[in-house]
Amino acid sequence: MYLQPTITVTQSINIIKDKIKSNEPFALSRYGDGEINILNRSTPPKYQKRGCNIWGYKYPSEVNYFFNDASTVILNAIRHSDGIGLMDRNNQIAKNITYKEHIWSIKTEFLESAGIDTNNLIIFDHQLPRMKEFGKPENFKEILQGKSLNIISPNTEILKKKNLGKLFDTDVTFTHHPHNINFRNRNEFIEGFKDIKSDVVLVGCGIQKDYVSYLRYNHNKVAIDVGALLDAWSGIISRPWFNEGSIQNYLVL
Repeated sequence: MYLQPTITVTQSINIIKDKIKSNEPFALSRYGDGEINILNRSTPPKYQKRGCNIWGYKYPSEVNYFFNDASTVILNAIRHSDGIGLMDRNNQIAKNITYKEHIWSIKTEFLESAGIDTNNLIIFDHQLPRMKEFGKPENFKEILQGKSLNIISPNTEILKKKNLGKLFDTDVTFTHHPHNINFRNRNEFIEGFKDIKSDVVLVGCGIQKDYVSYLRYNHNKVAIDVGALLDAWSGIISRPWFNEGSIQNYLVL
C-alpha cells in the first residue's frame, strides 16, 4: 500500500504551532520524487550523473555508493522524524502534474522492511511549506509566534537582504550551507548545529533530510524541512509554480 497524508493542512498547522508555542522538540522531513527515485534506484541516468556531481561521487563508477549513502540518510530521516511529508494526490500541485504513486509515494512494505513502523506515522502534505497557510510571510509570522528563527540554506546571503526579521517580527539568524557539503564531509557542519540558539529552524538543503532530526534530538529544536520555500523567499524561481501569475507566486519575496 502506498502512503498518503493522514492529516489535513489545518491539523498540520495546529501541530506545528503547538510545538513552537510549547518549545517541544519536533522534526518534520519531506520527500518528493527525487528522494523517492533514490530509494527505488529509479533515478534517470542524467539525474544520476547530476546527483553524483553534486554530492561528491564519481559517475558512473560510484553511482551505487551515492544511492547507498543517500538512501541511508533518507531512511534515517524518516525513522527519526515526528512527521514526514508526502505529496497529497489531491492537492493543487498534484493536479497540475501527472501524479503517479510510485513516483510520489512510498510503500508501507518498503519502510517496514527497513525497520520503520508505519502504524503511527504522521504524514503531512509534502507541499505544506509552500501553501499560503504556511509559506506566505504574514501567515508564517503567526505560526512562529514571536519565537526566534534560524535558517539553514545555501541561499543565506540573499535571504539576509529580505528583511525577514521585520517580516516575522522576531530575531532571524542564518546558517550558511555551502554547496560543497556532501554526505562524506558533513560531520563538522552538523557539529556546528550546537551554535544555533534559535527556537525554530527551517532547513532547505536538498537531500540532507536528516538535519531536522539532528536538530530535534541533539539540540531540542523545532526543525522543519521546507525545501524550495527558501528559494522562493530568496526570489529564486526554482519551480515553475513560482513564476509570476502561477499558483505559488505568493511565496516569492
